[in-house]
Amino acid sequence: MPRRPRRPRTSSKPAAVAFVAIGAFATFVAFVACVAFVALAAFVALGALGCAGTRAASAARPVPPPAAQAPAEPLPPDRPAAAPDRRSAPDQQAAAARYRQDCEAGQPLGCYNLGMVEATGLGAPRDLAAAARHFARACDAGDAPACGELGALLAAGNGVERDAARAAALLGKACDGGEAPACAGLGDLYALGRGVPRDAARARALDDRACAGGVAQACLDLAAAYDEGTGPAAPPDPARAAGLYRRACDLGSAPACVSLGAALEQGRGLPADAAAALPLYRRACDLHAAEGCRRLGSLYEHGRGVAGDPGRALALYRQACDLGDDQACDDRTRLAPPPR
Repeated sequence: MPRRPRRPRTSSKPAAVAFVAIGAFATFVAFVACVAFVALAAFVALGALGCAGTRAASAARPVPPPAAQAPAEPLPPDRPAAAPDRRSAPDQQAAAARYRQDCEAGQPLGCYNLGMVEATGLGAPRDLAAAARHFARACDAGDAPACGELGALLAAGNGVERDAARAAALLGKACDGGEAPACAGLGDLYALGRGVPRDAARARALDDRACAGGVAQACLDLAAAYDEGTGPAAPPDPARAAGLYRRACDLGSAPACVSLGAALEQGRGLPADAAAALPLYRRACDLHAAEGCRRLGSLYEHGRGVAGDPGRALALYRQACDLGDDQACDDRTRLAPPPR
């Protein structure tokens, strides 16, 4: 009987090899996908960190704005417009370069920061004209602090031609944007009638707003008006004045500390308390206010609110005299006449 032809047999060994190969390939693909995912996640994280770093670098306004100062007169060329930046010179220069890049990339805050660097000379040569250009660029893009800085420069004629009307418009824009120093600057213009009609009531309202926003000079101006009973503050209100002197002193105004000390020493608007006046005079003296040193010396000389100490009084009179107080110079001579 003829045999039936055998059916060809499929070997099981190649099948196993193929299965293993397919499994290995799938594992390799999964590994590559995993590595790619991790790399992508790391890239995204680093990118986010870089963006956050860029935002943080631009977001910090480097120095207190000089618009807080009254814009009535130009700043002396050798006087910095703001408090010193405590970073090292290389760090300041690196920050200035970064602000310039941000500004050129169209970031208003970068232009503002660059303008502040140029206004103060910290990280780049002081150049008020360049600062005004960069403040203008930032202001045009809606940066309220930059409008305030440009307005202050225009009001004083620092680095640009004085333009009180334009200054008032820019300071008003910044004030409406929540910039308390700009409100103070605009109040000065209303008080003087520069670029706007003279309006003492409007000036006081703006000073109120600026004082509430933490501008020491505005609080001091208001306090003086209530103390003397000038303008819309008439008649005098010593108690209200004392409260404003205290706020201005707390905000760092040395003259306000002196005035509050005098009010306490004399019992004007507050119960008389020479001992309470002493730390206020000391604080003002530490801030290099000549009158504070002289008044502190007087307390030590006459033993008011403190044990008398002629030696301490003489040292304070000398300090006040060196700071330019003529009365202190006379007091120093009285206590220690020059040898004949």
